[in-house]
Amino acid sequence: MEDYKSFLEVLMVSNKNIRFSAICSLEGELLFQKRRDDIRQLFSLEETKEQLNRTIESWKSRVEIKDKVGSPLYSVTSYEKIKRMTIPIDEEHLLFISMDNKDEEVEMFKNINMKNISALLDIGPTK
Repeated sequence: MEDYKSFLEVLMVSNKNIRFSAICSLEGELLFQKRRDDIRQLFSLEETKEQLNRTIESWKSRVEIKDKVGSPLYSVTSYEKIKRMTIPIDEEHLLFISMDNKDEEVEMFKNINMKNISALLDIGPTK
């Protein structure tokens, strides 16, 4: 388990866009966390724990359908300000990463709508 703590240290150093990283058990226990000191915190520790518990529940629902679609590999949710990633470490632990979202990515995805998606798929929205 001590390797996980070291891993979070290396992870934070490797990418300056990472704001927060944590390793949790699937039971919701926050085992290790690392928060970048030079950023404005968006969530309190209690709010972070609540968010992590919701993410764990979502992850468990993905695992429930693995017989039909395969095991989940990772999950990414992108917001205007941050991007959150959930990655399984093993059968009992998840890695959570919160990163600053890059402005150009946000602008690119803000412009997505049904018309653009239909054109991309080369079908009309009613087909």
